Amino acid sequence: MLIFTIFIAISVLFAVGTLVSTNAILTILFSIIALFFSVLGFSTRFYTYLYIPLFKSRKRNIVLSNNEAFLLSPSGNTIIVNDSAGTYATAFVKIPIYRSSTEMTESEKLDLGRTFSRVLTLTKETTKFSSEMYVVNKDEYINRVRSKLQDTSEKLREEQASESPSPEKLGRLKGELTMWENLISNISSSRSESLVTYNMISAFGLNEEEASSIAYQKAEEIAAGISAALGVTAYIAEGEELLSLIEPNYMIPVETVNEIIRQKSIKEGI
Repeated sequence: MLIFTIFIAISVLFAVGTLVSTNAILTILFSIIALFFSVLGFSTRFYTYLYIPLFKSRKRNIVLSNNEAFLLSPSGNTIIVNDSAGTYATAFVKIPIYRSSTEMTESEKLDLGRTFSRVLTLTKETTKFSSEMYVVNKDEYINRVRSKLQDTSEKLREEQASESPSPEKLGRLKGELTMWENLISNISSSRSESLVTYNMISAFGLNEEEASSIAYQKAEEIAAGISAALGVTAYIAEGEELLSLIEPNYMIPVETVNEIIRQKSIKEGI
């Protein structure tokens, strides 16, 4: 209410100035200023809840946290989150799924549901089952194919420039060159994605070693139970495989994103 009163008072002051001023330019200027403060005054009267946080946030920097979101344990098989009371460690169990429900009959879907319901009762601990789609980083493989393509192209040029080129060798090199070109074209034309199913289990400890050891032990028990129930080889994710479940750069690698953007730009340019 105070801000509203101040703005209206300023508006009235400049409005009076327009009445007493004999200069045309000052009259126009005072009118504009009076109109501005009138609009500002009435807007703050009804939208004060929007202005106050804006003014207050300009006076300071808001820091959500000074701590790292998580740390990877020295063994590389758990992630660590430090807390004032102790340490939390989380392990991830990857569950290979080789068939899609779209390929199953109704009875097979029912059997899978019953089997998976047994998996959910493997532990009384709080745990999480989830599935995640991530982009496969094909750039390293594409670079190897490109290297093979360049080597073959260079061999073909050398053979063509030789004094007595062999027709048989030229035919073989041309066929190999066509193969590498077709392969790289097919790989680069679309984005490859992979679906992964996993279980996440956490544990608390007084230090990183204790928490990591407890979490890993719980994960081993769950992995053994899942393997027996589903007939697959469930295992504990480690290193980059673990990070691919939680780190955005591993879910959608920067190199792959750049390749997708480049391909899109080329298509739009064409």
